[in-house]
Amino acid sequence: MNVAINRKLILNILLFVVMIGVIIFVIRDSLSEIFTELGKTSWPVLLGVTMFGVISQVIEGYTIKNIANEFNREFTIRDGFFASAYATFYRVVTFGTGSIVSEVIYYHKKKLRYSEGTGTSALRMITYKIALMIWALFFLVVKNDAIQRYIINGTFLVIAGIFVTLLIVSVLLILSLNINAQVLLIIFCNRWFKHQKLRDIVDRINNQVYSLRAAIKAFIHDRNAVIRVFCSNMAKLVVWYFLPFFILVQEHPTIDIWLTVALISFTVILGGVLPAPGGIGGFEFVYVLLFRNVVGKVDAVSSLLLYRYATYLLPFLIGMIYVLFNKQRQINHEFKKAKKRS
Repeated sequence: MNVAINRKLILNILLFVVMIGVIIFVIRDSLSEIFTELGKTSWPVLLGVTMFGVISQVIEGYTIKNIANEFNREFTIRDGFFASAYATFYRVVTFGTGSIVSEVIYYHKKKLRYSEGTGTSALRMITYKIALMIWALFFLVVKNDAIQRYIINGTFLVIAGIFVTLLIVSVLLILSLNINAQVLLIIFCNRWFKHQKLRDIVDRINNQVYSLRAAIKAFIHDRNAVIRVFCSNMAKLVVWYFLPFFILVQEHPTIDIWLTVALISFTVILGGVLPAPGGIGGFEFVYVLLFRNVVGKVDAVSSLLLYRYATYLLPFLIGMIYVLFNKQRQINHEFKKAKKRS
């Protein structure tokens, strides 16, 4: 028993050390440009951008809380706040592969079953994408001239982005709410996918869709929760979309707030549609493409880095502190257990 405890302690210490190493690598390699930009940013702007980032995280915590409450009434806004940061941290350190798994594990630690955690994660994504589409459609009507001015066939591309997002959401909802559609999908996959690895992937997707069905059915029966989640997603995007204006107005006092908000809304939708040359992320490529015609390439890149700080780096740092604190507490607990038995 003593040997088992010591092994667990050593494993936790090794994981802690590896995690520190990965964090240092990610910060130096992937996030260094953002940190460099932060060093050149004035304190008022930096504090303002940080405030917007924290507010969006609190709103996200409220959103997750209203979804997770369908399964655990003790789940709080604080839990939702750290759930988002926790998932962002693991998305960064696993280079995008461990985000959903880590989020579901976090929910399980908060007394949700794995199926309920999967459903909560999927509902969070679906409601967020619906909010994206609604804002994009709104600004397509209000500021259609802006997208036409800065991108050839811009209106068509935005509509294509909305359509792709709508298609993803529709497929998930149809499979989740209609058992016959799920059965037909499984029959089709079993007929055409003979390789065992592909069949395993289909089985995992099938289990996730089953979990999502249970979560959606529980969620949609609470109309007040649906309204709260919808409004909070819309509000979070308002905070995110106001960020470029707040950053750019410091150097460009005459910039149009409606124009910047419309452009960032189009950027989010187009980020997954337009090809990104040279290994640049889709979102980054579209952001610079749109904003450089308004404020110049240098200010566009600077505002992009600050935007990424508020919406990406800040949640990562919060998640990093949360993960390292809990890992250190776990190591201390195992160390005390080993000491008592020695």
